[in-house]
Amino acid sequence: MLNVATEEIINQKRLSPFVSTQTKQRFIQLMGIAGIAVSVMLPIGIVPRLIQAHELDRIHDKIAHEIPSVSVTHATLAPAQQKLSLPGSIEAVIETPIYARSNGYIEKRFVDIGDRVGAGQILAKIQTPEIEESEKEAKAQLLTAITNKKQSEANHDRAQADLDKAIAQLSQSRAALIERQSTEEFAKTTMHRWQSLGVQGAVTLQEVDEKETNYRTSVATREAAEDFINAAKSEVIAARARLKAEEANVNLSTANIAAATAHANRSSTERSFQVVSSPFTGIITERNVDQGALVSSGSDSSKLPLFRVARIDTVKAYVDVPQYAARGIHTGQEVSVTLKEFPDRTFIGKVARTSVALDSTARTLHTEIHIPNSDFALVPGMYTDVNFSVTRPSKTFLIPANSLIVRSEGPQVITLKEGKNIHYSQVRLGEDLGKQVEVVAGLNNGDTIIVNPSDTLAEGTTVAVSQ
Repeated sequence: MLNVATEEIINQKRLSPFVSTQTKQRFIQLMGIAGIAVSVMLPIGIVPRLIQAHELDRIHDKIAHEIPSVSVTHATLAPAQQKLSLPGSIEAVIETPIYARSNGYIEKRFVDIGDRVGAGQILAKIQTPEIEESEKEAKAQLLTAITNKKQSEANHDRAQADLDKAIAQLSQSRAALIERQSTEEFAKTTMHRWQSLGVQGAVTLQEVDEKETNYRTSVATREAAEDFINAAKSEVIAARARLKAEEANVNLSTANIAAATAHANRSSTERSFQVVSSPFTGIITERNVDQGALVSSGSDSSKLPLFRVARIDTVKAYVDVPQYAARGIHTGQEVSVTLKEFPDRTFIGKVARTSVALDSTARTLHTEIHIPNSDFALVPGMYTDVNFSVTRPSKTFLIPANSLIVRSEGPQVITLKEGKNIHYSQVRLGEDLGKQVEVVAGLNNGDTIIVNPSDTLAEGTTVAVSQ
C-alpha cells in the first residue's frame, strides 16, 4: 500500500515540475501513515517465528538428554515338534475304469451307481454271436488237426517198417552175395583142376566142359547177387526218404494242432469276455451302459468305460510338503486328518510313500497318505487338512514378527546387552509363522529382544525398558 502511494507521488512529480503546497502536505501525511503501519505489522510477523524457533530448540534439547523407552521380549526355544497342516483331497486308494474286451450287445446289467461289489462279481453280460461261431470253428479245426496227426503218425510207422524191411533185404542180399562168391571160387578152382586132369587124359572132355559150365553159372549167380544188393540199397535209401517225409508230416501235424489249440483257446478266452466282472472289492462310481447297448472292445480316448469301480475301504490323499519340513517326513509316519464335515472326529493315516525328490519348481515333496475308511465315511473328492508333526532343527528360536528388521545387510534384530545398550544382531530365519518368525541362527536362549524398534535407535544407544 505504501509503495503504491509513493509511486503515485513520484509520478506526479515527474509529470509536473511545479507542485502546490497542498500536494506537499498530502505527501507528508501519507508518509506518516505508512510509517505507523510498518511499525505495527513488523512485530506481528516476527514475534511468532521467534517463539516457534525457541520451542523447537527446547524440544530438541529435551530429546537429546532423554533416554529412549523400549518394549522387549526374550528369545525362547521353539518346541522340538512342529505342527504342519497341509490341504489335500480324498481319493480312492484304487480306482479303475472297466472296458469291454469283446464286441457285442449288453445282454444284462447287474449293478448300478453306488452298488458295493466284491472281487470277481459279475457286473454285466455281453452277447457275442460271432465269437461263439469262431469258437466252434476253432474246435473243429483242432479235431481235424488231431486226426491228420494220427494219420501222419500211421504213415510214419509204415515208412519205418518199409525201411526196416529194406534193410533186412539188403542184409540177406549181402549174405547171398558172399555165398555166391564162395561158390564161384570153388567152381573156378574145380574147373582149373579138371582142365589139368583133362590134359593128362585122366578125365573125359565132357566132365571138363561140365566144370567150366558150372564155373560160368556161379559167375552169373554172383553177378545177379550183386545186382540184388544194389537194388536193396536203393530200396533202403527210398525207405529212409519216405520216413523223413512222414516225420515232417508228423511235425507239421503237431504244429497244426498247436495252432488250432491256440485258436480254440483264444476263442474260449474271448467268449469268457462275455462276462464283465469286478477286479476288486469296491463301489460302482460310474455306469455308462444299459441293456441292449452296443459295445466294442478297447479303451482308447473315444470310448467311455462300461463302469468305474473304486476301492474306498482305504482312501488316500496327496499333499505337497514344503522343503523346510521335507526331511521330517518318512514312510510309515502317522498323521491326523481332519474335515469340516466331521468337526468332532479325527482320522489317523500313515505316509505310504513319497516322491523322494523335491519338485524343481515348487520345491515341495509329493507325499501320499493312506487313511483307513472301514465305515466309508470318507468319499473321493472331499477336501481335507492333513496335519503333520515334524522335528524342528536344534536351537530354533521363536521371536515376534514385529521385532524383525530387514535391511540390505539381511534380517536383523536389536538385542540388549549389559548396561542396556542396544546391539544389532544378524540372524538367519526359518519359517514365517505369521505373528512369529523362526530364527535358526544368530540368537542364544534368553536373549532380550526389542519389540517394534524405532528407526532412530543407533548401535550402542542406552535405552530404558518400559514395564
